[in-house]
Amino acid sequence: MNREERVNFLLQDAEIEEDIITNSLYPAKGREVTPIFKILLTNLCKEVCLYCKNNLHSNCPRYKLEPLKLSKLFLNLYNRKVVKGLFLSSSIYKNPDFSQKKILETLIILRKKFGYQGYIHAKVLPGVDFSLIEKLFNYADRVSINLEAPAQKYLSKICEKNLYDDLIKRLRYLSKINKIKRVKAGITTQLVVGINEERDKEILGLAFYLYKELNLSRVYYKGFEPIKGTPLYEKELCNPWRIKRLYEADFLIRDYNFDYKDFLYDERGNLILNRDVKEAYAVKKREIYPINVNKAKIEELIKIPGIGKKRGYQILSLRKNGRITSFSQLEKIGIPKKAQEWLCY
Repeated sequence: MNREERVNFLLQDAEIEEDIITNSLYPAKGREVTPIFKILLTNLCKEVCLYCKNNLHSNCPRYKLEPLKLSKLFLNLYNRKVVKGLFLSSSIYKNPDFSQKKILETLIILRKKFGYQGYIHAKVLPGVDFSLIEKLFNYADRVSINLEAPAQKYLSKICEKNLYDDLIKRLRYLSKINKIKRVKAGITTQLVVGINEERDKEILGLAFYLYKELNLSRVYYKGFEPIKGTPLYEKELCNPWRIKRLYEADFLIRDYNFDYKDFLYDERGNLILNRDVKEAYAVKKREIYPINVNKAKIEELIKIPGIGKKRGYQILSLRKNGRITSFSQLEKIGIPKKAQEWLCY
C-alpha cells in the first residue's frame, strides 16, 4: 500500500461524528452539534480484543501515520470547516507508552507548532505511565479511557489480559488530576454493551459510582455490533432500545440525581424496554405519586414523567400567579399529556 492508498484508507477508517461537548444527553432544540474528526494514529495493534476489528489476528488493511502528518491532515479538514474538533486515539503499537507518546506528540504539534486552539479529545491507553496521562491535561479539552465492561469477569471474556484493575486505576487517576488541571470538557469513559451477560443494573451501578465518586462528565454506551473477521462475528447485535434506555437512565442519574437502585428492572436485572425509564420508575415508586404541583419542590417535580428541569421551573413560576387548578394551565406551558396521570393539584 503506497502513501496515497494509506491516506485514502485512513480517511475511510476514520469517522466524523457528532460530539455533544455540552453535558446534556440530548442537545436542546437549536443547539449546535459539533462534527468531530475521530481517528486512530495507527490501527497496528499487538492486543487481542475479540470484538475489535483491529486486533492482532485481524487481516484488515493496516496503516500508521506520524503525528505531523496527521496534524496536517486534520487541520486541512478543520480549515475547510468540515470538522470542528479532533478525537484522537491509537491502537497499541509496540507498547502502550510508545503509542501514548505519539498521541501526546500530535497534541503538542497542533497546539504549539500550528497554534490550534480548538477542541481536542485525547484517549488514554491501557497500561500507560501515569506521567504521560498528566501531560495530556496540558493540551486536551477532554480526556478519556474506555472501561469497555462493568467488571473484570466480563472483560476477561473479550480480552486476554486482566485489564480491569489497570483501567479503573487510571480512570481514578484521571479524576484526581482533573481536580488540579481541570479540562473544560471533562473526563469520560465508554462501555460496550451486549457482548457478555452483563446486566443493566451492574452497568448503571458503575455509572453511578463514576459520576458521584469520580466526577466523570459522561459515560458512553456502545451497543455491540458484530464485525466480520472477528471471533465474535456470529454473536447477536445489541438491541438499540437497550442503549436508548441506558442513556435515559444515565441522564437521570447524572443530571437529576436519581439512584440507579430505584429504576425498574426485569428479573434478569435489565431495564424494561417497553416504557421510558422515568415512567417505569413512576410505576415502581407509585407510592410517591401523584405529586402535587402546587406544593412540590423542583426535586420532586422532575420525578413526574414528561417534566424536566425546564418545565419544572416553569411550574414554579406559574405558581406565583396563583394556585394551579387544572391540567389545561400546564398544557399551556408545554407539559405533555403523559404527565397528567402522575400529578395532582
